[in-house]
Amino acid sequence: MKYILFGIICITIFACGNNNTQSKKMIDDLPFHKAEDAKAYADLILKAIKTNRHLPVFQEFSNKTLDVDSVDYFVSMYSTGIGGRDDWDFIDVYGDSEQKTDTNEFEYAWLDPNGRLGIQLKIIPEGTSNGFNLKKIEFRSRLSVMKSHAFPGGEISNYEKIEYDWDAEMKRKVEAAKKG
Repeated sequence: MKYILFGIICITIFACGNNNTQSKKMIDDLPFHKAEDAKAYADLILKAIKTNRHLPVFQEFSNKTLDVDSVDYFVSMYSTGIGGRDDWDFIDVYGDSEQKTDTNEFEYAWLDPNGRLGIQLKIIPEGTSNGFNLKKIEFRSRLSVMKSHAFPGGEISNYEKIEYDWDAEMKRKVEAAKKG
């Protein structure tokens, strides 16, 4: 009888384990906890979106009341939109800027082959005592097949003006074309 009781206790302990649902799963190629600054953190969030991984994105939100299925829907949609075409120009608005500002909002844009703005992402991290959390993401699309949405926040307009030196971008492209 004591062996049966011991077996039941062991099974219960192993079955329950350390079931801490608040802990974040660490992913080797998405080391959010090692981001040195807000820009590096935003770039990792972008990488998770580009590679269609909604759970790591969802886990990084400071607002834990969001619907995981809705986050999955938009991450999947935008992952397909930005990864499905190789003829679109990617612009890292902050990273490509000649003049850096103290901002915690990082914008990314994709231009169609005709140079028109097609997709925008705005990633807003917030600093914490042990790194960063994701405060907000804005998914914006000018494409009729993709919805625009913010987490948290809900439906948003399809367009928000990007503060970017488009002339400098064009000059860099012309110089690159002349060299190559």
